Amino acid sequence: MAANAKTRPLALRVAGWLALVGLLAAVYVLFTAVSKPADSGYARFAKGAMVNLVTVRDPPPQPLTRFANAAGTELSLADFRGRVTLVNLWASWCAPCIEEMPTLAALQEAYPKEQFAVAAISIDRRDMAARARDDLKKLSGDRLAFYNDPSSAIAYEMKARGMPTSVLYARDGREIARLSGAANWSSPEARALIDAALAE
Repeated sequence: MAANAKTRPLALRVAGWLALVGLLAAVYVLFTAVSKPADSGYARFAKGAMVNLVTVRDPPPQPLTRFANAAGTELSLADFRGRVTLVNLWASWCAPCIEEMPTLAALQEAYPKEQFAVAAISIDRRDMAARARDDLKKLSGDRLAFYNDPSSAIAYEMKARGMPTSVLYARDGREIARLSGAANWSSPEARALIDAALAE
């Protein structure tokens, strides 16, 4: 009986600790479920031609850097708000950029410009801008507008890891996903990604 009396408080203490640990675990699970942003679901498009697509939990804010169009008028990405926008950073000296450009033009042609825009922003130096503009005209069949940031500031602000880098933005300017390297943007996988962004 004496042994039972001694072990009972110990058993109660162990049960109490286990209950406390269980309660803390439940609170942790509940807190993390509420505090973490929900997965946007765009990671499911990282397959086939879009296999290198990446979604980030805390994407950088949309760049404020200004760049020029073919007429020399300064713009920023804020001018594209209201449309789903695929920003493609490229350069005339970048072979993978040249390779993927016709597929970006085909993607743009597949959607109304009022709803979706491909913003192909060249980071060529000012003395190379005319050549880059001519290259884009040929590569895209004159289906993509020319933009240029000779300072490359937008590439730094977008945290681009190389050329080409493509970043997809929602209508409100929120980053949806990004892809480093060349891709086939006229593929069914790319179309499915854009369709999902337009459906938001």
